[in-house]
Amino acid sequence: MICPACRQRRGKRACPAKGEAICSSCCGTKRRVEIDCPPDCVFLDGAHAGAWDGRSAERDRDARRVGPFLEGLSEAQGRLVLLSLVGITAIRARRRELDDRLLLEALQALRKTVETRGKGILYEHPASDARAQGLAHELGELFEARDAEGHSHAPADRDLAEALSRLERAVAAARREGESGHAFLDSATRLAARLGPPPGARPRPTLIVEP
Repeated sequence: MICPACRQRRGKRACPAKGEAICSSCCGTKRRVEIDCPPDCVFLDGAHAGAWDGRSAERDRDARRVGPFLEGLSEAQGRLVLLSLVGITAIRARRRELDDRLLLEALQALRKTVETRGKGILYEHPASDARAQGLAHELGELFEARDAEGHSHAPADRDLAEALSRLERAVAAARREGESGHAFLDSATRLAARLGPPPGARPRPTLIVEP
């Protein structure tokens, strides 16, 4: 039986989340990232646990996919990039079809919209894929917040456009690696677990937006 997660290797481990046998590689790298593992899965503990903190090569790769794109950013811009990872991870938990291609297209559309708005022109740049367009709207909502008095706050368009541009470049670079169609999302999910709320929890906009 072919592993349903990678469609490449033979499935050898019974996965209660998938209802099928998956390969040991996918079990080790995609558990709790792409696979919604039940807490009683036998592979989450013991010799098969393989905690993420112990996988130094994977940790270094995740840092390499994001770290270089933070260079030269202001503190506000860098914070927007890092905390966006938390928001993207939360969206991913709701959108199972999300992959790096859709994310890149959504980021491009949103970045163009923000840049145009910064010039005093209100125009929403459309994404060619309807799913990416919906994703662009969800990403935009991450940067909107209201204070206790009901006043709306958002980051400066200049900072937001630059943060989105860096995310674009990071996703594009991950896609060029050719490892998988969700390489950046996998790294973002692991990094987000260290930056903020756990995957699946919607981040508080006030973490991203400064009044």
